[in-house]
Amino acid sequence: MEGLELLIRKSFERLSGADYAIGNVFRPEGYDWPGDWEGRALLAFSCHARMGKEIACKRQMLELLPQKTQGRGYFGNTFDRTAIDEQQLAGHNWLLRGLLSCADAREKGASEQAELLMKNLFLPALDFYEMYPLGRKDFSGGVSGQKVQQCGNWILSSDAGCAFIALDGVAEYYARTKDSCVKSKMERAIARFSSFDFCGLHLQTHATLSALRGVLTFYETTKDVRFLSLVSRIFQLYIDRGMTLSYENFNWFEKTQNWTEPCAVVDSLILAIKLYRITGEQYYRTLARRICFNGLYFSQRENGGAGPNTCVTAEQPYLRVFMYEAPFCCTMRYAEGLVWCKENEELFGEENAPIVKNRGRFFLGDHLLVQDETGTFKREKHYNTDGKSLIAIPTLNNIKEETAKKVSLKVYWEES
Repeated sequence: MEGLELLIRKSFERLSGADYAIGNVFRPEGYDWPGDWEGRALLAFSCHARMGKEIACKRQMLELLPQKTQGRGYFGNTFDRTAIDEQQLAGHNWLLRGLLSCADAREKGASEQAELLMKNLFLPALDFYEMYPLGRKDFSGGVSGQKVQQCGNWILSSDAGCAFIALDGVAEYYARTKDSCVKSKMERAIARFSSFDFCGLHLQTHATLSALRGVLTFYETTKDVRFLSLVSRIFQLYIDRGMTLSYENFNWFEKTQNWTEPCAVVDSLILAIKLYRITGEQYYRTLARRICFNGLYFSQRENGGAGPNTCVTAEQPYLRVFMYEAPFCCTMRYAEGLVWCKENEELFGEENAPIVKNRGRFFLGDHLLVQDETGTFKREKHYNTDGKSLIAIPTLNNIKEETAKKVSLKVYWEES
């Protein structure tokens, strides 16, 4: 797969740097997303280990976790059933995922820490997922979400619905333990999730897609087709009303004038790959390829990190950098996208395909062709079609930051 090894190498170098070293990887007390940075980092380190390269901070983190979590297994305030912080639950999903991945690799202490986290945080919290507010207000937020209101027992985030990110890790835990108590709680949480008006509530697409990955993992364990049907239905809703014309995402459903988020691009890529493996439908294979070549690749920066881009729509056809890097989330989750590409590399081989016009967009195989408005990519191969000189969406990982911030790529679109 052309270019993948460079993406992997740059990601490894970024995650091996000072921002993710043991002196910085644990966040200060009072961090608004307890467990989030730590969990995403541990998971990212584990992903690179799966790709054959160890980052020393992984084992250092595992050694310090009991101390840093004060023997409770989790960060932040002690769980309070009258003030359930959905950002705390979302953040600890990544910690649980990272611990389970480390446990699979037989890393010392990882399994015990995962059990402690489940017992002390997730099992008590899951009892209240049936009460998650459906009538929450619509709040705006930044690239990093903020706590915005308390509604009933829940302290809600501008990353609307982020509590349900935890379905991802809980499903992974159940797949390994087959704990009947976890199963019943998971089923009730999924029932609440399935009742959402995703577009009406403008739920965060990253939260929705991470939750869907959890539901799909639960299906793989239980073989209950209801869960596969639910994933297929809501994922299609995301494709129709949450995905940009360049195969990235709107941060919230149907809010088209904000930014994309590589975390969600990674989630959508994994879902497409898994749904193809499960169903054999070529639709999902094509989707996975297009998300990878056009969404994932464009999100990596020269420093190896990843950052949000503009939302490409019919009304706003220009693909540009929105924020150079989101080191607190996207840079770390990007590693999971890379390991899924690496481990499914046969799906992403290049194909000899003609240029086609599909609903107004130009494609070379599964590469979206765009017009280089700023002339940054003169060395890229140009394709002359329909009176236009176009290039495949390039990567930015060999473009200096100041230049990358000026890049403008036009996506042509005509409604059929």
